[in-house]
Amino acid sequence: MALKEYSILDSDHEEKFERITALASRIFDAPICLVSLVDIGRQWFMSNRGLGDVRETSRQVSFCAHAIQSNDEDIFIIPETHVDERFVNNGLVRGPPFIRFYAGVPLVAPEGHKLGTFCVIDTKPRPNGFSLNEKQNLRELAAMTIDTMVNRKQELQRIQDEKIRLMACAAHDLMSPLTGIQLNLGLLIEDDSFVNKLDSHHQDLIKSSLRCSEIIERICKTAIESFRGENTEGVDSEKGVVTISDLVKNVDKVVGMYPKNVPVFINVDENVPTSIVSDDLKLFRSILNYLTNACKHTQNGSIHLRIFKREAAIASSSDIDPGVSGTLMAPITDVLVVECEDTGPGVPLEKLSTLFTPLKDLESREIRHEKAHDSGLGLYSVATEISSLGGNWGVYSREATTGSVFWFTVPLIESPMSRVDSSPMIGDQEEKLAPRKNTIENKLASTKITGESLSSLSSAESMSRTKRPLKTNMTFPIVEKSPSVHATESKKQRVCPPRQKRILIIDDSATIRKALSRGFQVLGFETDEAENGLQGYNLMTKNCYDLCMVDFLMPIMDGVDLVKKIRSWEKVSRSWYHQHIIGLSAHAHGPDAEAGLKAGMDRFMSKPIPIKTLKDLANSKAVIDAGRLLDSMFETKYNEMEEGFSKCNDSNSLSNSMKSSDSLDDSKKKSCLIVLSKPDNSEHSLQRLAELNGWKSIVVFAGDDALRLLKIRRWGVVIIDNDLPSYSGVNCIARFRDWERHSSMSTQKNVYIMSDCYDPLSLPAGFDGALEKPFNPSQISNVLNTA
Repeated sequence: MALKEYSILDSDHEEKFERITALASRIFDAPICLVSLVDIGRQWFMSNRGLGDVRETSRQVSFCAHAIQSNDEDIFIIPETHVDERFVNNGLVRGPPFIRFYAGVPLVAPEGHKLGTFCVIDTKPRPNGFSLNEKQNLRELAAMTIDTMVNRKQELQRIQDEKIRLMACAAHDLMSPLTGIQLNLGLLIEDDSFVNKLDSHHQDLIKSSLRCSEIIERICKTAIESFRGENTEGVDSEKGVVTISDLVKNVDKVVGMYPKNVPVFINVDENVPTSIVSDDLKLFRSILNYLTNACKHTQNGSIHLRIFKREAAIASSSDIDPGVSGTLMAPITDVLVVECEDTGPGVPLEKLSTLFTPLKDLESREIRHEKAHDSGLGLYSVATEISSLGGNWGVYSREATTGSVFWFTVPLIESPMSRVDSSPMIGDQEEKLAPRKNTIENKLASTKITGESLSSLSSAESMSRTKRPLKTNMTFPIVEKSPSVHATESKKQRVCPPRQKRILIIDDSATIRKALSRGFQVLGFETDEAENGLQGYNLMTKNCYDLCMVDFLMPIMDGVDLVKKIRSWEKVSRSWYHQHIIGLSAHAHGPDAEAGLKAGMDRFMSKPIPIKTLKDLANSKAVIDAGRLLDSMFETKYNEMEEGFSKCNDSNSLSNSMKSSDSLDDSKKKSCLIVLSKPDNSEHSLQRLAELNGWKSIVVFAGDDALRLLKIRRWGVVIIDNDLPSYSGVNCIARFRDWERHSSMSTQKNVYIMSDCYDPLSLPAGFDGALEKPFNPSQISNVLNTA
């Protein structure tokens, strides 16, 4: 077992060991020097100076086996083999290479295991043995050999670890586009108008693609977990209930789309339980590797996959096929047997020993050139996966015809669920694999979105574009509402429109952002996106969202730091609202998830995220509770706006005069410059409020336009949004004030900044006041009336 850990048996000659034996040959003036490793039943030479091409001999004639079994701590020396009764009749003494003298030092690994010997052999006797110096030289050379073996083992382990790390990284990188693929496929399946246009074949192709993506997801997650060492508790930790019919259906869907020249048939014997305890992914991958390998190399005939149960110790001698492994034919416990029989060219006898091992590039190319079975990594994967389940595997040739039968067995542990459902599955009837002519059943969501609901959703979106409700980026505390006299008495009071639900998605992958956005939009949410933590932080401090989804690893500011910062900000600036935040990651494991929850995340989820999960999130208690609170705040703000506009209408008596013509001549109206981040065409616009207060307003939407208009004339009032597309309102006024000091004789007064972070006691330079955002009609009216 220790030798296997060093991966040194049956390896090629290596120069570093050849140099040591060459040096020993010169030091001791001996024709033969060996690095001999003692295995079960043989001794194998890692280096064999003086023996030509010989790489191993039987352990029965081995001097080295005596050396490692000796209790002597010193060197094992035979000065004259002809007078030593243990070796006088040894075949290596009586015949080539005619050993007369032997001296060997055990090669003791750091773990304490004796792996073999470093030995010096002469064809002449040396009655005096070795001197003290010669013994010490031999010990030093043996120590050098062990050091070389340990370094080799460490380097192989480093290479293996690097390969595993690269595979884990590749699996992690696949998770992001995989999320997009799964969400997009899920959206297509959910779209009844799209599905109804497809025939059953194309529906099945979409469903098969979704199933393949789910399998890829599991393989990727397994690779990532293996790299982290999370599945180190043993094989049983990976086992679960495997439903054989589901296993067969999954194989059917994937192999049905695989390129092949012959039909593939699957047969499940009726003696197979409906469900067993095992690892479904490992079984699926092993069966798939057998079938795809057969598809590659079978040009004529057919491929048959058979799954059956073989009971323990019932095989009679007449049942035994001499070409089949005894493990397969006479198991000591009940086993599930999987056989894949093809009519391909068969496996050359000389290649059988290397079929289930990872071949080197040259050997793989040779096999492919000969058009034989290409083991590659597929069969090696079978050996690895089935071994981890405590099973066996192998191959034998079909009798009197071409082709091969690849098989594996796993312990058959019947699930209790299997006894409940005793109905037959597939029985003895064979099914030919082809794209199935069935409609998409079992859609991802438990409650589907119908065409009617989709159309109503579209009309709601269309309405929101013409009459867009106010955003819910409120940064004020909750105010207990009391019955409003105006609201109860006035029949003209409008009903508060529904608030647009909003979700923030923060992820550095554009694919994931778009896929999640589209998924939530179908569910009726408006989505904002941020590609790093800093952008996400800025959006979260300006808006209240029904839900925020935050990736763990992002540039500039990662998810954990973002959540820590936003929770600290909430305590000071928005204690009335706890933003619900879900952490997302394709590779964050236990400690990372715990760090995210400790930082303030409300929940952790792994990528990829299927469409059904988005529905569950949208209907979760936390999101519904957050929505109710935001709905209440939105209704309060709407009523305040409505009341403010009504007061402006009453105080200016404009309701009748505006039907025909303005009561004031435009030349007599005061001028107001309004600079906004984007247009607002609603009835409750800032421009509309200015007109109701008797002001003529000019509205622009960029800092450059605002700066140009500020230089042209003096305005009665200037209201500027801080969040402008080109540069901020603060920066715009700073530029204007700098120009004003050098180029103007007068000073612009009544300049107000409108900001989410409303603080009238802390004004930026160049401003005369600060206004809430969204604006308060009473506050705006007061500014206009006192200007």
